[in-house]
Amino acid sequence: MLRKILLPAALLAGLALPLAACADDTPAKTKAAAPDKLAAGQYEVTAKVTSFRSTDGKTPLIAAKVGDLITTRGCVGADGTPPAELFQTTGDQCTTTNPYFSGGSINVTLDCTRKSVRGKIMVNVDGSTTADGLTGRLTTTTFIDGPGDYELKAAMTGKRTGACSAGPAPTGA
Repeated sequence: MLRKILLPAALLAGLALPLAACADDTPAKTKAAAPDKLAAGQYEVTAKVTSFRSTDGKTPLIAAKVGDLITTRGCVGADGTPPAELFQTTGDQCTTTNPYFSGGSINVTLDCTRKSVRGKIMVNVDGSTTADGLTGRLTTTTFIDGPGDYELKAAMTGKRTGACSAGPAPTGA
């Protein structure tokens, strides 16, 4: 009886040895840790509209369609926090609220207004930092008095383009 038990165990052990010899003992390549904040400098963000819809059933305040590209630029200071203009639409006046950076994650909320429009335009940026920029999602939702409310979602990428300068104004929807 003991022989019947030991024989299968010995066969299994014999099969396991060649498999163990195949194991790769080299350390796995580790990804460089994503920076908590962005490096100081001039950045360009390109957002590609992935979704656009009226939220009140009326003609939206802006004209946009899926596939549109929105490009913005801004200068990140020494503290690594991106300025509002890096994510805001041309013509909006925005302030950054609740910026969060940790372990390569970024979450920024913009509270915006637009000339001749009563109400708020809220922008949420959710993504991650990389060694030379950022990637993520951008969601704009409006809460305006009267018709024209909309929700716009976009996939965004941003990259550091050099030192801060007084370059061209941002372009956007």
